[in-house]
Amino acid sequence: MKIALRNFLTTLRRYKASSLLNIVGLTLAFTACYIILVQVRWEMTYNRTLKDSERIYLIETTDWYTPGLWQAWLCRPMSERLIASTSAVEAGGCTWSGFGPTVVLRENASKMGYDRFNTYSGSISLSLLDVFDFKSVAGDIHDLKRAQSIIISRSTAEQLGVGVGDMIWCDTEQPSAENAYEVVAVFEDFPQNSLLADCKMAMDLGDRMLDDPSEWSYNYFIRLHPGADPRTVIEEWKKVYAEMYPGEANDEGQLETDPVRLSCVRDLYFESDGRVPCVQGSLVTTYTLLGIALLVIALAFINFVNFFFALVPVRIRTVNTFKVFGAPNASLRFSFVFEAVGLVVIALLLAWYLAFAIQSTELASYISAPLNLTQNLPVVGVLLVIAVVMALVASLYPAWYITSFPPAMVVKGSFSGTTGGRRLRTLLLGFQFTISLGLIIATGFILLQHNFLLRQDMGFDRRNLMTVQLSGKAALGYDALRDRLLADPRVVDVTGAEGRLVGVNRMSWGRNYKERRISVQAYIVRWNFLRMMGIPITDGRDFLESDEHKETGMLICNEAAHREYEFELGDEIGGFCGTDPLVGVCTDFNFRPMQYDIIPFVFYVIPEEMSQNAGGRASQLLYLRYRPEADVKGVADYLRQCIAETDPHLTPGEIQIRTFEEELDDQYVKEQRLATVVGLFTLLSVVIALMGVFGIVLFETQHRRREVAVRKVMGATTAEILRLFNRHYIRLVIVSFAIAAPLSLWIVKRWLASFAYRVPIHWWVFAAALVAVLLVTIGTVTFCSWRTANENPADSVKSE
Repeated sequence: MKIALRNFLTTLRRYKASSLLNIVGLTLAFTACYIILVQVRWEMTYNRTLKDSERIYLIETTDWYTPGLWQAWLCRPMSERLIASTSAVEAGGCTWSGFGPTVVLRENASKMGYDRFNTYSGSISLSLLDVFDFKSVAGDIHDLKRAQSIIISRSTAEQLGVGVGDMIWCDTEQPSAENAYEVVAVFEDFPQNSLLADCKMAMDLGDRMLDDPSEWSYNYFIRLHPGADPRTVIEEWKKVYAEMYPGEANDEGQLETDPVRLSCVRDLYFESDGRVPCVQGSLVTTYTLLGIALLVIALAFINFVNFFFALVPVRIRTVNTFKVFGAPNASLRFSFVFEAVGLVVIALLLAWYLAFAIQSTELASYISAPLNLTQNLPVVGVLLVIAVVMALVASLYPAWYITSFPPAMVVKGSFSGTTGGRRLRTLLLGFQFTISLGLIIATGFILLQHNFLLRQDMGFDRRNLMTVQLSGKAALGYDALRDRLLADPRVVDVTGAEGRLVGVNRMSWGRNYKERRISVQAYIVRWNFLRMMGIPITDGRDFLESDEHKETGMLICNEAAHREYEFELGDEIGGFCGTDPLVGVCTDFNFRPMQYDIIPFVFYVIPEEMSQNAGGRASQLLYLRYRPEADVKGVADYLRQCIAETDPHLTPGEIQIRTFEEELDDQYVKEQRLATVVGLFTLLSVVIALMGVFGIVLFETQHRRREVAVRKVMGATTAEILRLFNRHYIRLVIVSFAIAAPLSLWIVKRWLASFAYRVPIHWWVFAAALVAVLLVTIGTVTFCSWRTANENPADSVKSE
C-alpha cells in the first residue's frame, strides 16, 4: 500500500498538467452527473412518497377545448354523487383551485399590531383528510369541521410562531374577531416533490357550490379500497353523467365514449395529455437530462482512459525496471489501479463539495430538488459505483498490458506507436467531438426557440407595459388609483383584470347555447382593457365605461369562438348574471403561451357592484402603459407610491412591479431552464472534450519530438509542423460533424414538434457549431504543440 501511495503521488507530481486536467474534468463531470441524477430522482419519485399513492387517483374528464386531451376541473354535485354511490371508493375529496399565495397576519402584542407572513393556503373538503395522509403533530385535524378553523403544517407553525388554539388572519386588511381563524391542528409537512407541497394551511370548503353543476373549479381525488378496479368507478361515473346530461346519451341511455378517466397520482408528473393541479414535467426532458448526465460521464471517462493509455509508453520503462529488481506483477498492477481509484476519489470529494457550494448560487434555482448529500444517499451510492467502475475499467487493461511482457522486450516498441492504440484514441476523441457538436446544435435551437417565443407577435401591443398585483384594498380603490396615475404625464393609460392576460389556466365556462353545449375560456377585465392592449374589434362594438354600471355583464368573444359556435351579436351567452349579452367580436390573439393554439375565448366586463362584492375582482391585476421616452424606474416608483397611499397597510418597498416581458417570461420557465441547463452542460462537454485533446496532444508532442526535429532539419517550418499536428484533428472534427448533424437534426425536429409556433431550421446553426469547434480545437492543438514546433532540433535529439 505504501509503494502504491508513493507511486500515486509521484505520478501526480511528474504529470502535473495531465493529472490536473483529469481531476478537473472528472470533478466537473461528477458534479454535473450528481446534480442531474438528484433532479431526475426528484422527478421520477414525484407523488410516490405519499402514503398509499398507488391507490390514490385524480378524476379527469375530457378537455372541452382540445379533443383527445383531459382536464381535472369538475363540478361538485356529480363528483360527490359518484363518491357516495361507488363501493370501490374508500374515501374521496376535493380542493378548490389548489393552494395559492396567502398573506397571514399574526397578532404581536408587544408591538400593538400584527406581523405579516407570506405562505400558501387553500380550501379543501373535510373528506380529503381521509384521502391523503395528514399526520397530526398537535391537535386533531378533523376539528377542521368547526367554524372559522384552520390547520397548518409544522414548518408554517414554526414560521408563524403559533400553535393549537392561536388565532391568525388570512388575506384581510382589517383583522377582527369575526374574520379570525383558530388553529385547531398542526400536521406534518408533505414532501416537496408532491402535489401537496404547497399545502401549508387548509380551511374547510364546506358546502360551497355543492348544488351548482355549472361551476367546474374543483379537483377531486379518490382513494380506492385495496385491490379495487378503477374501471368500476369509470362505469359508475358514466351512469351518473348520463343521468345528469341525458342529451349526450344514446337511445339506450348509454354514453358512447368515456367522459372520465382515473389517473394514479404516481403518474401525474409525466402525464402528457392532461391539465392537472400539480407541477408537471416532461418525460422526454427528464430522459434528455439523464442522457446528458451519461454523456458527460462518458466524455470524462474517455479522457480518463486516454490518460492511462497515454501513460503506458512513457511509464513502460520505469515499470519494467521495477520488474528487473523483483517487483511482482500483482503489486505493479495494484499500483496502477490504486492511482485510478485515487484520482476518482479526489474528483468525487471535490464534486460533492462543489455541489454543496452550488446550493447558495443562482444555479440552484434551476434545480427543484435539494442538493445536500443526506437527502440523496441513493444518488451518492450510484455515483460511487460509477466512479469505482470507471477507475477499474480505465486502469485494468493498461495495468495488465504494461506488465505483460519480459523487460528485455521493452526497447522494441511502445503501445503508442501501434495501429490499435492510435485507432482507439481516434475513436474515443471522435465520440467526444460528436457529442459536443450535437449538444451545441441542440442548444442553439433551444435558445432560438426560446427567443422566438418571447419575440413573436401575439396579436396585442406588448410595448411599454408594467403590471402589479393589487392588494384587496387597492383593488377596491381602483378608480381613485387610476385617476391618480393618469394625472402623471408619463402614464398613457391604466386598466385592470382579474389575472394575467397570458396563461395556461384560467376560468372556464361550460354553457348551453342554442341547444348546443359550448366551452370557452373567460377573462374578467375593466372596460378599457381591449383598447389599451390594442386588440381590434372586428364586429360589433368595444366595451363602454357605462357597461360597468349596468345590472348585467357584457361579453366580447374572439374570432375562434365566433367561428366555432356561430355566435351572433346580442345573443345572451350567459355569464355570472345568466343574461349577459355578446356585444362584440375581437381578432384572435395568443392568450396562452406560444406552445398552444388559439381556442374560443371571451372577455367579460362584470357589474361594478359584483366586482366590489368580490373584493375588486375585476381590478386584482393592474396594467399600466407608459410613454416610450419615460424613465421606467421612475414610473415604477410612482406607481408604488400611489398604491401605498391607496392601501396604507403597504409600504412601497414590498410592492413588486414587473414589466410585461418579465411576466411573460414566467410562461416559458421550462424552456428557459432547459436552455440554461443544456447550455451549461454543452459548455461542460466541450471543455471536457478539449481537455482530452489537450492531454493527448501533450503526450503526442512528447512522443514525436524526434520526428519533428528531423522534419525541421529537412527544412520544415514551424507553420508546417503546426499544420501537421492540426491536420488529424481537423479531419476528426469534420467526420464527427457528419455524424452529429443528422442525429441532432432529428432530435431538434422532434422537440420543436411540441410547439404550435416554432422557429425554422436554420442551416447556419450547424455551420456555426462546426466552425466554433474547429476554431477551438485548432487553438488548443496549436497551443499544446507550439513549444515542440519551435524547439531546437539538436535539443530534441539530445533529450531523446
